[in-house]
Parts: sequence; C-alpha cells; structure tokens
Amino acid sequence: MSSPESQVTASLAAMRHDAAEWRDMAAAFRSAGQVAERLDLGELQLSFIADKLGMVELYRSVQDRMIALMGEAVQSHELMAASLETAANGYAADDAAALHRMQGTQ
Repeated sequence: MSSPESQVTASLAAMRHDAAEWRDMAAAFRSAGQVAERLDLGELQLSFIADKLGMVELYRSVQDRMIALMGEAVQSHELMAASLETAANGYAADDAAALHRMQGTQ
C-alpha cells in the first residue's frame, strides 16, 4: 500500500497533467479557429448563382458561428485548466500546512 504522501503527490501530478491536457485542447481549438478565419469562399469559389441564392452569405454566417464556437471552446478549456491548477495548488498548500502542523506537534 502506498503512503498518504505518495498518494497526494500522485493526485497533484494527475491534476496538473489534466490541466496541461485541457490547455493542449484549448490550443487545438485556437488553431482551428484561426484556420476557420482564413477560409474564405465567395462568389468566385461558389459561383454567381450560389451568391444570388444566398449561399455566400450563408457560408459566411456558418463561418462566423464556427469561429465564435472555437473561441468559446478556448475560453472554457482555459478556464478548466486554470481551475485544476488552482485546485492542485490549494491542495498542495493545504498538505504542506498540515505537514508543518504535524511536525510542530511532535
């Protein structure tokens, strides 16, 4: 059986690893949003008729929505990463304080 200290250390490492995973996903969504911003289909690419039927406007509307969704995904993933890091730091500080109190009582 592992010691409580090693369990805490492993748990904190797992939380920090998870935070890094959330940050990596945020970076992936950021990149996807940047790609979506660069994709430009207009009358030239779709056709004159498509433009007259509203397809260019529809495409731009969908593109704007995708860019917005990617931005929201970045924000939520960054927030989750920060929350995990804050929790890990809080648990580490609490553990250090508890250890300090226990050593002071011996």
